[in-house]
Parts: sequence; C-alpha cells; structure tokens
Amino acid sequence: MAARKGEFGEAFWRQLIDLSSEDGKAESPRDRLLLPGITDPAQAASLNSVWKGLAAMFRGIDADHGHDVLVDLGRRGAVGPSGVLADQADSVLVVVRNTLRCLQAAQSRVNALSERVGDIGLIVIDEGPYPAGEVQRVLQIPVVATLPYAPKEAQVLSDGAEQPRHFTKSALMKAARTTGTLLVQRSAERRARLGRPSSGPVRAAEVSYAR
Repeated sequence: MAARKGEFGEAFWRQLIDLSSEDGKAESPRDRLLLPGITDPAQAASLNSVWKGLAAMFRGIDADHGHDVLVDLGRRGAVGPSGVLADQADSVLVVVRNTLRCLQAAQSRVNALSERVGDIGLIVIDEGPYPAGEVQRVLQIPVVATLPYAPKEAQVLSDGAEQPRHFTKSALMKAARTTGTLLVQRSAERRARLGRPSSGPVRAAEVSYAR
C-alpha cells in the first residue's frame, strides 16, 4: 500500500525495530536495526512490486548511511520475485549443516543459486562428521567459514534466551566474529570484480538456509 502511494521510504523506516544494547558494555551491539519478514507465505505474492524497491533501499543504506545489510532469504527466498535481493547482493551464502541429510537437501538449492547468482559460498554448521573439504567437494562451491554446533549459545541469538556465562567469549561468538571479517573481505573482492562502488566494508549479503 505504501509503495503504491509513493510512501515506501517512510514506511520502511517506520517498520524497523531497534535492537541496539544500552547496557554500556563495549562488546554489546549498537546501531542494530531489524526489519521483520513476512510470517505468512501467502503474503509474498502481494509484495511482488516491492522487492526491487527494497533492493534499491538496501543499496541506499549502503551509500547514504554506511551500514551493513544482512538479508535472511530462508530456504526459498532467492526464487521468484524476491530473488532480486540475491541478484543485487555483494555476497550470497548458503548455511548448511555437515550431515548427510542436510548435504543431500542442499544440492538442488545450491545448484539453483549458482545458476542464478554465479558466485556463492557456504557457511557450514559443524554438527556432522564431514570436514569442510568434503562438503566443498560434494556441493562444488567454496566453504567460506565454519561455525561450531552450539545450540545453547545459538538460542541466545535466535530465541532471546538468557546469555550463559562468558557468552561473548564462547567458541560460537569467536567464530562468528572471524566469519564476519571473512565476509567483509569476500564482499569487497566481489565488488571489485563487478566494478561496483564501495563506501566501506560489505553492505549487503543474502543468507539462505539449506537443512
């Protein structure tokens, strides 16, 4: 509705939820904003005319505000009209667990994304027996980073669970920080290859899930 009325930009900023921490701790997140996704798949069709506007908005956030933009496309978000978000991203990554079931489920997803986007990478959740090299060989795309399988710590991020002691120094959070650095480098390299302007580190990345 807002897009049809020419009020898309204003509506976008009104929908953001501030996740910034105010506890004063140096390691606490600041300037973190969340745009909630749709909860009903039936709503997706009504957003067909919005995806290109969102892609442009995310690019504008890069140019005008210098913020990183991370988009969780779920399992099928890069298919159909919303796929423009993957097309416009600096980096497209598939999150997969290194179990036989998950790797088998990921193959068709990875192939489709590779055909559409061309340059994608893997983030491996180290739950199963297969090393990163084997995952890379099976799926034929590079493993960018590996994160430990840590359900208790992950629930803090996914469900707002209470932080366990030394959470910020946990293996998961250390690996997440290292992964962030690698994504910055990967996205900067992709920008350079495509000749895209850059006002700083990675500004848009799409994360898809194959489980």
